Amino acid sequence: MDLRRPHQTEEGLVRLWAEKALELCVDIDDEEALAEYREPVEKMLSALDHDRRVLALGGEGSGKSSLLANLVGAPVIAQAAMEGSYACWRFICRDGDASHSHFIPVATLYGLELVDTADLGREDVRHTSELLLQGADVALGVLDARCLDSSPVWDLLASVPQENRSAWMLVAAQVDRLDAREAIALKERLRELSHERGADGIRILIYPGKDDPTAVNALRTCVQELLQSSHGLYTSLRVLAERSMDLVQRADRVLSAREGLSRMDNGFMAGIEQEIDNFLHSQMIGLAEYTRGAEHTLMQTLGELLTEVRHSIGWALSPGTLLRLELMGGMTEKALYRHMDTSLQHMQEEADKQFTAQCEAHWRHVRPRMKKSLECEIGDFPDAALQSELQTLRERLCRQMYEPMAAAGLRGRMFSIFVANVGWMRGCVTCMCAFFILAGSLGCLGHDIPAVACVLLAIATWGIGCALQRVASNNICTSVEDLVREMCNICEKQFLAALEGLIVSRVAAYRQLYTTPRRKVARRETELRPLQDRQRTIYTRLRVLLQHL
Repeated sequence: MDLRRPHQTEEGLVRLWAEKALELCVDIDDEEALAEYREPVEKMLSALDHDRRVLALGGEGSGKSSLLANLVGAPVIAQAAMEGSYACWRFICRDGDASHSHFIPVATLYGLELVDTADLGREDVRHTSELLLQGADVALGVLDARCLDSSPVWDLLASVPQENRSAWMLVAAQVDRLDAREAIALKERLRELSHERGADGIRILIYPGKDDPTAVNALRTCVQELLQSSHGLYTSLRVLAERSMDLVQRADRVLSAREGLSRMDNGFMAGIEQEIDNFLHSQMIGLAEYTRGAEHTLMQTLGELLTEVRHSIGWALSPGTLLRLELMGGMTEKALYRHMDTSLQHMQEEADKQFTAQCEAHWRHVRPRMKKSLECEIGDFPDAALQSELQTLRERLCRQMYEPMAAAGLRGRMFSIFVANVGWMRGCVTCMCAFFILAGSLGCLGHDIPAVACVLLAIATWGIGCALQRVASNNICTSVEDLVREMCNICEKQFLAALEGLIVSRVAAYRQLYTTPRRKVARRETELRPLQDRQRTIYTRLRVLLQHL
């Protein structure tokens, strides 16, 4: 047989249904009513997470390490050097304490802790062993068969209260080193010593050694029986089952009270929803005026944009003007969106202030009714949460207003307006440069009059170009204005849909503030019955387990 943690099946089932009881309480969502009953269950579950301890005690060379190695079939225990006063052998660290611990890949060690101590004759080891005994489920007093009388185990056992000796077992080791006459008399000698040292009633095992499979199985059987008879884990499981049943019974009372509340007027929240719907309809009535305000804002944005365009084109023809014209299509489109974004944000902030004031007034009206009808305190108006959502909606509106303009190719058409004037301006700049170059060449050759004439021609070309540039600037501004107005007409439906979506989302943001009472009512209506069914199932399972325990 393999040595295993006792009550594995019972422990797994009790833990399973205790955890399901805790999950039920989380779903019930009534911390105030259930907290007093939840804490004992959580503490008991935490207490079960420690390993069951098998402690080997004895003098130096008595065979403690070999005994533990044979107990679980892990020779490394007998081969490891002892560091300090004791060493713990485990499969994994379950309690987070890895001090003095060694881990070996023996799956049967899961949930068990084998503690190997040094020479019990040392004062420090004796003190440590007394502390380890306080948490031990099984204490193996290993007696060296060659020197039974002088084993320090007897002195330690004498200090153990009688009621704590049920977990003790005396094991006589090193029997194979006795001669035949001493081996025959060993059993009787052990009985005499047990009687003399006040150890009557303690189980005694004569252990020949690892080469005897029968002896190894007998050792494992005895230790397993002591673990099974240890009341520590058994009692903990029973207490956990009882506390879990108390918790489930308390949950049943909470659910019964909630069922009574659910029979009250469930139309209260429907009335609140209708009030919010009426609120939405009143917002929609002003949608046309709101849309005109947005269009007016866009036209104001257009005036600022045209001023920027004239300033960027300038009044004097130069190569820099050519470079700007090739880039101004994208720049103008970005500037238009920037102005529109700023204006819309400002306009929307003012509208949101009015909306927030209306929401707060409605909230103050609903709050006392909510507390009276649903026994639900919704608290002060959550202005910060609403403002955060409204800020998100404002940002989304600006993106939505840009999308139809981008889809209609606003940037490309802007480019074509500005680039259309690049050709003749480039020709003027080229002529000016050619006249200046020619004037310089003639001047170097001594032809002063022709050189002056070329300079005058260059200046005249620049003057004509500047005059044409002013005309072109007005034409460009007119084209940009016509294009923006055309875009507004083309995208009017998209703008209207975006503003309508904003109003719907804004009211939805206010509606969302009632999530807690809405969830409370919905849970009464749709989740009460499944919770009651789960409560009955968990209670039945725990009651059956408690009968077996």
